Amino acid sequence: MKKKINSSRITAVFVAVCWMAYSFSYIGRLNFSASMAEMTNSGVLLKSEAGAVTTGFFICYGLGQFLSGWLGDKVSPRYLVFTGLTCSSLINLAISFGPPVALMTVLWSANGLSQALLWAPICRIVSDRVQTSRRQKACTALATTMAGGTLFAYILSALLISSNGWQASFICGSVCTLAAAITWIIVTTKIEKDTEKNGIIEEAPIRIDDESGEAVPHDEIPNNFIKLLAVSGLMTLAVASGVQGILKDCMSTWVPTFISDMFEMNSVVSILTGTLLPVFGLFGPYIANRLLAKTRDELSSLFILFVISSAALSMLALFGRFSIVVSIIALAVTYACSLGQNMFIVGTIPMYFHNVGKVSMITGTLNAVSYLSTAVLSWITGALVDTAGWGIVMTLWLILSAVAAVSVIFAKRRWNKFRRNLF
Repeated sequence: MKKKINSSRITAVFVAVCWMAYSFSYIGRLNFSASMAEMTNSGVLLKSEAGAVTTGFFICYGLGQFLSGWLGDKVSPRYLVFTGLTCSSLINLAISFGPPVALMTVLWSANGLSQALLWAPICRIVSDRVQTSRRQKACTALATTMAGGTLFAYILSALLISSNGWQASFICGSVCTLAAAITWIIVTTKIEKDTEKNGIIEEAPIRIDDESGEAVPHDEIPNNFIKLLAVSGLMTLAVASGVQGILKDCMSTWVPTFISDMFEMNSVVSILTGTLLPVFGLFGPYIANRLLAKTRDELSSLFILFVISSAALSMLALFGRFSIVVSIIALAVTYACSLGQNMFIVGTIPMYFHNVGKVSMITGTLNAVSYLSTAVLSWITGALVDTAGWGIVMTLWLILSAVAAVSVIFAKRRWNKFRRNLF
């Protein structure tokens, strides 16, 4: 068993460098979506071609999560994250030269594979090194990386596009991801070496039955991974994982284009308007944490978040086309909920598998479902916008959110029963 960091100050530094590494990775991935309106308006790409490029990214990112999840439980997370950030830096630099659409699709798909090496290994290293009593706080902080990274990417891209063109946003992404890679490997290497010398061994917690006050023995945990997903309820919860990915990444990818199309704003203004989503999104994980404190149940909290996002998407579908204010509020609420959903599905819940050595694999699998779903919907969104308009897209988002809420209800009983076996 790995030794845990025996200092709240060093834990804070450790979580901060994890936060930095993942949030900076968003600058090297969302700069494409932030630049997409300018690239389509200037004739570099058609909307359908832009949809194909983002679909390539999400497919490779999603498939790469399986590899990342498997590697994350076997290879040092430090090296995986460093490799992913460095490769992403090189790819961003190549995109800045404006290659043909086919090559751009290949390169951006490779960026998806590179960035897939980040989240599952980060979850693994947090579960290895952060004490259990501090782990939920760490998960909450890390869940804000999506909003923080999105905010950085959109603001930087808007500023750079207005002065130097869309290519500058990719040069910036290259510099930021390389800086993150170097910082990551230096800081985490030092902390892990120090922890191996001065850290503590944390005993596995024992679950106490509330009624009898006696320890409940562990039942046998399935060794077969597919069976593990089935008996734990995570196979059903995968539906919710796919939908939260769509609401978090597919929707945020298309927001600048949505605002540009619906309200006839120029590219830079639409990007800056889109930054309101991650500002609201920063509150999502903390709201989710408050819900968890009230319900004491991750899936009950998750269900409430999907209900709220469904209500917001109803408002968007009914009234969004008439008011940019209504649209931004509805999108911001949905995005904030999606980050809370993400915290539970690929943050908090996988941490339960620490004692059976499956944190990275569970995280990678649920993340893979999330991004493969996003890949499909990103392509569908591009096709629907070109043929049927935004009204159909907004209705589709609403239906998916409602389906996810139902899937959580079906997964809840099996998960709560299975969770007894983990503690």
